[in-house]
Amino acid sequence: MMSDSLLISVRLHEGWYHGSGGTPSPARLFQALVAGAGISGPLNERTVEALKWLESQKSYPIIATPYTTSQKPHVNYVPNNDLDSKQGDYRRIGEIRVKKEMAPLIFDSAVPFLFAWKLEDNRATESAKKLLPLVDRIYQLGRCVDMAWAWAEILSEDELRDHLNSYAGIVRYPSTGTGGVDCPTSGSLMSLQQRYLAGAHQFARTADGKGQTFRQRPKPKWKKVCYEGTTSRFVFELRESDDAGFLPWPLERAASLIKHVRDAAARKMKKAMQDRLAEIDRVLIGRKPSGVNSGPTSERVRIIPLPSIGHMQADMQIRRLFVEVPSECPLRADDISWAVSGLRIDHPVLGKPIILTSSHDQSQLGFYGVAKPSRIWRSVTPLALPDAARRRIDPQRIKSDDREKKTGTEKYSEHKRASFALTQALRHAGIPASLHSVRLQREPFDQRGIRVEPFTEGTRFSKHGLWHSTIEFDRPVSGPIIVGNGRFVGLGLFRPISEPNRAICFSIDSGLSTNFTPIQLCRAFRRAVMSRCGQVTGMKSLNSYFSGHQSNGQPAKSENEPHLAFIFDPVQERLLIIDPGLMDRRIHQNFTDQFLELETAVAQFVSLRAGRSGLLTLSSTYIDSTVDPLFQPSRVWRSLTPYTVNRHAKKSIPDEVLANNIITECEQRGLPRPRVKVLEYTSAPGKPLAGKLELTFQQAIVGPLILGRTRYLGGGLFAAEDLKK
Repeated sequence: MMSDSLLISVRLHEGWYHGSGGTPSPARLFQALVAGAGISGPLNERTVEALKWLESQKSYPIIATPYTTSQKPHVNYVPNNDLDSKQGDYRRIGEIRVKKEMAPLIFDSAVPFLFAWKLEDNRATESAKKLLPLVDRIYQLGRCVDMAWAWAEILSEDELRDHLNSYAGIVRYPSTGTGGVDCPTSGSLMSLQQRYLAGAHQFARTADGKGQTFRQRPKPKWKKVCYEGTTSRFVFELRESDDAGFLPWPLERAASLIKHVRDAAARKMKKAMQDRLAEIDRVLIGRKPSGVNSGPTSERVRIIPLPSIGHMQADMQIRRLFVEVPSECPLRADDISWAVSGLRIDHPVLGKPIILTSSHDQSQLGFYGVAKPSRIWRSVTPLALPDAARRRIDPQRIKSDDREKKTGTEKYSEHKRASFALTQALRHAGIPASLHSVRLQREPFDQRGIRVEPFTEGTRFSKHGLWHSTIEFDRPVSGPIIVGNGRFVGLGLFRPISEPNRAICFSIDSGLSTNFTPIQLCRAFRRAVMSRCGQVTGMKSLNSYFSGHQSNGQPAKSENEPHLAFIFDPVQERLLIIDPGLMDRRIHQNFTDQFLELETAVAQFVSLRAGRSGLLTLSSTYIDSTVDPLFQPSRVWRSLTPYTVNRHAKKSIPDEVLANNIITECEQRGLPRPRVKVLEYTSAPGKPLAGKLELTFQQAIVGPLILGRTRYLGGGLFAAEDLKK
């Protein structure tokens, strides 16, 4: 038996939506229904009955939304709804203005938002008809500027399917699992009524009658529902046959492979779906049948090569393909998977046929950052930036004509254009993070990578517009990342660099005593971290990397047994753990495994009992190496904590001892020789000479700069001075 459906269509007047949480949810629609019905007074019995029927539906609605574009956020300072706190004095309205950030969604106002409930039987259909007059009374959806009107209709199953198939937007269906879309549920109407009534009792006089208290209104009751709107992903393997081994494809022919697979899948789908030829061309090929570019790129299917990586000896040939079907794609994801599965293409070198076999093993995706965010990314295939092409040099004339040679200014200009083009390419690819650093070159960054020139064979791209790149974002970004003009043919594929930052930072939120000493605080910090590391590693006696001591209890010599430094930053009130290789340029040992154990040990570190220094509340914080005064490059460095000399020459002037000592130490630790200015010093019998200094280097050096006898417990810490000028 075919069932009917209740379809509610909502159009917004201006083609924008200012509500929070993305596109309008069913909960927003329910609120709009209640607001429209109650605008003329209390809800009558028939209205309450209709709304309670809607909230009690066991099946959640299908949602269809137009294609939207998020505008750049802007800030408005608006009066809060609590003028009663200022005794209703409108002259004091400026005292209750609050900051509200808005980022409206822009869309075609001619395309309505759709909400469709499946009706189980004729009784449900009759109940739904009682809701139709309420839909006509909707006047806004979202904030007060989002004026709207709506209409409702009862459709048969075939009519609803035809309506959704022809809809010019994104259709999402409710699914199992935990989601984030608010939907009405039993009790939603009552919660909205209670919230409205509570608005009249938000303020009350205190017991003494001299002040007033504020009470939050109760939140409405919604059900969080999961909707199919996530990207569908499939992995296919390149094999000689279903049960044979891999037949790898050359990395430099990546674009050719993607074209062959894309075109073959399109032909296969066109034979099976004669009525959807234009959509197939648009989402797979990226153009209309006439050859004209068409449609938003957010609809397009991405077929991404997966070269073998993950080990320094990996040959980086292509053994797998990754097919990504976005939620905006009008074609079903399983139809795309069917079209790619079983395709046969010829190997470009061996001439053997390759069969694309569907695989459930998606472990290779981790090497390309899927569900594993990273800040640093490096290209595997070069990205195409035609607007940033290098000038061609004639190899026959460069020896005889100096004009063929590129000057430093021209090279700098080329890289500047390429950096700007890369920034635009990231924006076009929908990556929201900002770039902190960019490195561009023709040569690969990987040992077994390939220069850009061979990738141009059989493509429309010039070798002068292809670049390998390493990029660093301001925050971690998940993959896959594939950018540039060739991103739909496999060019511009990046992989994450999983090197640890080698520095862990905790902000001291509260609890720091006023009579603490940095050395005592750092010792307590070290003891707590060592205890947590012992629990994680299971070792009764930690090695010198963590403890700073040899197995016999003697202090470890940093030159032979490097160990962690525990630092207190007095300016920003934070505690840091620094890897020895980060503070001593001469150390080239790899402590990746130990540092990963350290990160695991302190992952939930939120409290530190530091004796006289206090009971500290900590929170993990991110280190931005480009602007952090302890890590950013600078020529001038000034002491934050006193520098203590390693050896005090007798019968010497303190200024000279401090200057000579730190110059010697800089040279020993692989740093250039600085110009030293002694700012102050302390010298007492029985205690080593210590002082605060200013170091000036001829060229900028990268922090952290931690020197002196007490450097492993927070002494001798320097900060970049450039930020303060």
